[in-house]
Amino acid sequence: MLAEKSSPLLINASHLSYCPAMDLLALAAQDERVHVFRLNGQRVFGVSKKEAVGRVTYLQWNPNGQALAVAFGDSVCVASANSGKIMYEKDYPTPSKAPICCLGWASNFTDVVAIRERVANLQGTAVLDDLMSSVDEPLNPQYALDLPIELAFLDVASTLPKLATLPVAGSQADVFSSRVSLDTLFKSSPIESSDRADVLIIGYEDGTIHLSMSEDFSIGKFRLQDAQLSLSNSKPFLHCSHPLSTTHALLCSRMSTGVQEIQLVPFDLRLVSIAGRQLSLLASKITELHSLHRYLRQIQDQLSIEIRTSQDLPSRFMRNINETLLEKSDCTWVDAAYHLAATGHCYPEIKEWLVDGLGERGHKRWDKAVNVGYENVRRLTHESLLPALDRLRVLLSRLRGLSRFHLSDFSLGLSRLEIDNMLDSVNCLQLLAHQLLKCAVAELQQFAAFSTWLRHEIEKQAVDPMSASAQEIAGSDMSFDHSGILDYIQGAMQHTQMRAYTLNGMGGGRPWDLEDEGGPIFELYKTHMNNESSGFHSQRQLPGLVGLIEHLEKQSRVFFEHVSETQRRNVQIGVPISLGVGNPTCADMRMVDEHDKTATAIANFSIYVALGPSPGQDYVNLFLVTFSVENGVSSTTSVASSRIPVAPGAVRDLKFIDDWSLMLAFVSADDVSRLLQINFRPNKDSEIGLRYQEVGLAGKAASGELNEREVSGSHEIDLRRLIDISTRTVHRFPAGRMWTPLRLEINGRKGRRTICVLAEDRIHYRQFNIDSLNTGQGSTPRGGGTEEDLDVAMAIS
Repeated sequence: MLAEKSSPLLINASHLSYCPAMDLLALAAQDERVHVFRLNGQRVFGVSKKEAVGRVTYLQWNPNGQALAVAFGDSVCVASANSGKIMYEKDYPTPSKAPICCLGWASNFTDVVAIRERVANLQGTAVLDDLMSSVDEPLNPQYALDLPIELAFLDVASTLPKLATLPVAGSQADVFSSRVSLDTLFKSSPIESSDRADVLIIGYEDGTIHLSMSEDFSIGKFRLQDAQLSLSNSKPFLHCSHPLSTTHALLCSRMSTGVQEIQLVPFDLRLVSIAGRQLSLLASKITELHSLHRYLRQIQDQLSIEIRTSQDLPSRFMRNINETLLEKSDCTWVDAAYHLAATGHCYPEIKEWLVDGLGERGHKRWDKAVNVGYENVRRLTHESLLPALDRLRVLLSRLRGLSRFHLSDFSLGLSRLEIDNMLDSVNCLQLLAHQLLKCAVAELQQFAAFSTWLRHEIEKQAVDPMSASAQEIAGSDMSFDHSGILDYIQGAMQHTQMRAYTLNGMGGGRPWDLEDEGGPIFELYKTHMNNESSGFHSQRQLPGLVGLIEHLEKQSRVFFEHVSETQRRNVQIGVPISLGVGNPTCADMRMVDEHDKTATAIANFSIYVALGPSPGQDYVNLFLVTFSVENGVSSTTSVASSRIPVAPGAVRDLKFIDDWSLMLAFVSADDVSRLLQINFRPNKDSEIGLRYQEVGLAGKAASGELNEREVSGSHEIDLRRLIDISTRTVHRFPAGRMWTPLRLEINGRKGRRTICVLAEDRIHYRQFNIDSLNTGQGSTPRGGGTEEDLDVAMAIS
């Protein structure tokens, strides 16, 4: 046993998920928050929604264990395992606003032939765990040298400056406020990772399936009932896949005439085999493009906050003195300040306000507010906005190169015209960013001269004009930059040009509708920008940062939709396979590679489905569905089934450990709880555990009826016999309600196979090393519970 812990809150037994790469356990508690714990019980991070959007409906780690997807109602949050921050927050609502009921996150190899050839040269048998191990160097396929592919995967972004962290602005998430989160979002895509693509499948209770690639590349929605009439009212609740299979599987439940039917639905992703290794590059770059849009939007929000904050305090000071001046001198602070700077004559109201109203303390506050604002604008523009635009330009250039290579317009859906238009908008943004930086620097220099002069005037007006101090102060007047002072008074002090660059737009004409141009706008935008800088106002109002970013986002949405539409055409929902009727207490399934090494065009796979006893049943159902995949399309070849009698005992939960073993949380008739390990398919190191009876595609499996006499002969494992229980027990729990198992969660990856057992009280849980249990190093040796159990078992046998 690795650990025994308890939770301060009741655990939702339906939502446990073990990290496939690290010893991290994610669980949903009674407070509808997700907590992630280490083996020692230390809480690593939590995931929650600030607003009430619904309860937690599903948890799923990504295949490499670096991110956790949490479904809240009809939205999904993806949190980083490194920082605990939410990297992506996506809402894909259905018309019926149905909540999410299933999440599947898997990896698919994009060049299966190369992977199989490499595995075939290895000694021994390579299983799923070997294939998915990111540190197992011998399994990396040896691709032939291909110059276009090498150029496409050339990591240019790693040579660019890292993007700076951003403060939290407005309603934006704080994912950009951490260095770890930024590095995770904008990680490079080396050529070694081009052999696989991550697939995220989201299932809704109304039968809608949403498909995404690489966290944030949305392919689109598919409705089960639109694909097959027999899938009407079907609801997915379990997903499985294999990295070598482009076909995924969904286990669905369907209510019909008051009876629940269990269906196995093939989900063919032909896009993986058609696009090949370019798909992983496309998915990663579109995901990065989404992240850059969010980063630009947060820069825009932060720039607006900084500019507004820098002007708030001076505006309040000027409003106070303007009221007095309008009443007594019929002028404003701008007129009086300009008069004072140009002639040296100070109105009595200004003198009183400078000495008694503003003073040195007010001047310090004014100086600090404006200086900090200008410095932050300059820093955000120089360290965040311009580097982000450079990175965006490089990314779009890679997509443009990919669109020109080997018919990728057909397989990927990339439009060179749309990419060129986005690059044109990036050029406009870069021009605007440089103008904004120049404006911030110029206005900062003008304010520095104005602030020095204002401090001088406060000191000058506070002393007696006939004193020596006054004469000494008057002698230093010639050292000021009067040109900068006057420019600031009549310009930036009233209306900073930075606000026009970021928010309002430049010029006083009618707004410029960028969509009406229908093509490149950079040259026209550059001409109008130069005219504005020279003092010649255009007849059209030039869009600022907000307008250009909105225009770029509209262009990107059109681009994303065209790419997604191309990929959606290569997704197909297969004919469902009925696995009978009932309401099983628990379920799990596993896809196994059955590929014949002599064949190359057709790949064979098996799906094993384990269903716990339904009400009124006293056995566990196991189904074996075999199918072949050719050119990305699957066809079912056979369906077989087997049963494991359990009465008068009870199965609380069951989970597949690997490609050969199934773990059961079993409570025997004497109210003793055990973990049982059963071989559900042949293994070279063990006997055959189960024999499956073929029932046909449209025969008994479809109707859910099996001949009891035929099945009774296949009971190689019968948990009604104590000898079968004892020989398959790997752990026996102490008696008592506290350690009656309720839920199992297994990490079956090679090298760290662990199991978490949640007790019936939903507070206590234990974690075990499965390999130690199998070798007898656990608290209960493999092959038995107590000596009394073994004696009774021998007598019965």
